[in-house]
Amino acid sequence: MKKRNEKQFLFRLRCIFAFVASIGFVLIANLFYIQISNGHRFRAQADGQYVVATYNSFERGSIYFEQQDGTKISAAGQRTGYKISINPSNFNADADEVSQTISDVIEFDDERFRDGLSRSNRTYFEIANNVSKEDGIILKEALGSAISLHAEKWRVYPLKGSAAHALGFLGYQGDELAGRYGLERQYESTLKREDVDVYTNFFARIFHNVQNFVDPEKVPEGDIVTTIDPQVQLYFENQLKGIQSTWNSESVAGIIMNPKNGEIYAMGAFPNFDNNNFRDAKTEYFKNPLVENVHEFGSIVKPLIVGIAIDNENIDHKELEYYDSGSVEVGPHTISNFDGRGRGWVSVQEILNQSLNTGMVHIAEQIPKPDFREYFEKFGFTSQTNIDLPNEGTNLTNNLKSNRDIEFANMSFGQGIAVTPISMIQALGTLANRGKTVQPHLVKKIEYTNGFSKTFDYEVEQQIALSEDSAGEVSRMLVNAFDAYRNGTVKLDNYSVAAKTGTAQIPNPQGGYYDDRNLHSFVGYFPAYDPEFIILMYTVHPKGVKYASQTLIDPFVDVTKYLINYYKVAPDR
Repeated sequence: MKKRNEKQFLFRLRCIFAFVASIGFVLIANLFYIQISNGHRFRAQADGQYVVATYNSFERGSIYFEQQDGTKISAAGQRTGYKISINPSNFNADADEVSQTISDVIEFDDERFRDGLSRSNRTYFEIANNVSKEDGIILKEALGSAISLHAEKWRVYPLKGSAAHALGFLGYQGDELAGRYGLERQYESTLKREDVDVYTNFFARIFHNVQNFVDPEKVPEGDIVTTIDPQVQLYFENQLKGIQSTWNSESVAGIIMNPKNGEIYAMGAFPNFDNNNFRDAKTEYFKNPLVENVHEFGSIVKPLIVGIAIDNENIDHKELEYYDSGSVEVGPHTISNFDGRGRGWVSVQEILNQSLNTGMVHIAEQIPKPDFREYFEKFGFTSQTNIDLPNEGTNLTNNLKSNRDIEFANMSFGQGIAVTPISMIQALGTLANRGKTVQPHLVKKIEYTNGFSKTFDYEVEQQIALSEDSAGEVSRMLVNAFDAYRNGTVKLDNYSVAAKTGTAQIPNPQGGYYDDRNLHSFVGYFPAYDPEFIILMYTVHPKGVKYASQTLIDPFVDVTKYLINYYKVAPDR
């Protein structure tokens, strides 16, 4: 009995020791975590006390772009500096001299300064914000007690508007700063940091972090690492801006994506805005048109219809010949080719090469309507892509529910169905990815402040939309189509490129379509039989030009050559 009691006592003693040791380990780990992870916060607070005490230190996680060598580039971060205030109640310096001195160093609102001086009953009035440390020190040394410096931090976007629609910005939502639009909003709970009082009890911090460390329901704080390559983003945006400038388009936008895993290397749109200074930008510019807007894209849909007909064995694409008279009757409606001309007997390859609407209507007529609907569902047109950005638009696909022949005839050449650009590149990506869909996304990794990280793998979510053979056949035809553009002058001798142009009429809100307004689109992927990139570009209402082959082929070729050189893509021809 005595020995048994001794064993029980020793067992309990060991349990108590293990429990105390565990608590001690957690406390020590959190002390280390606070010192290493939040050391910069305490240093900033200490610095603030040398100037004027600040009671809340702004903190927010960073967003990074990643270059091809793995180097992370800050796309959204924080900058430390000062705000400047005066005490109007006892201001006794020369106002003109103070104003001139400040204006010589920073951009300065003299009118605000004078307004502050007039409020003699106040002891505090801010006259400048977001002043760099260097400029703040210069001004303090020059003006002495005439001004006060207050340590502060603010959100900064170093690339000054590049990928603005993807990033979003930080703005006030009611009385609180929060992510507005883009990744800033989508990952608000991850990027947000709890406000911490400068004078919070140190041990309260320890146990606060212990609680956060073990709380399973709390979203861990962290930094975001995106799939966007800053070099590619800047080059791509320069090309898009050139399109808008050359053709005076209402808007232009594009995406570069890896068709195998859905990683987006670049996403740009114009008009855009500088997310460092967005106050004067039109609110409509904040929307990401690649995710939120829907369009009828026209002929870039044609390869998908051909893919359906091949996959569903509705046509023999190698043997089929269609007599093109230039127009075709569908019930009481007449559908014509883009130029109204007939080509006589044509193959499926020539239907794609010359983008013949009449031929596409013939192919669509061979596909049973239930099968047509099923494949459009597989392509993702009847649902959202669930890209990791807010406010994704809903595709307008109600015409799929109709049994009228004219609706399916129109959809065969990309009219009568309006989809988001991100949905369109997802669908067309099935041709590049051997018939499988991918999940478009912008975030590849979250690095948590507790030392852990999460890497996203979307390949497991791929679904089969077409057979590999069917997708391969369409890719082969699109390679031939690209090689034939401009009589072969844009063909890349060492690389196979699968591509298709699209020119669509723009719907008139009053009904029907505009006669003089078009949307030009272009899609291409390469190397065609084992693609590393798929590019979608479009421009709305370019002036003085009719076809996408005139507006978008050259920028596409330039971007393709850039990507080949930048990523050192091996030739496949």
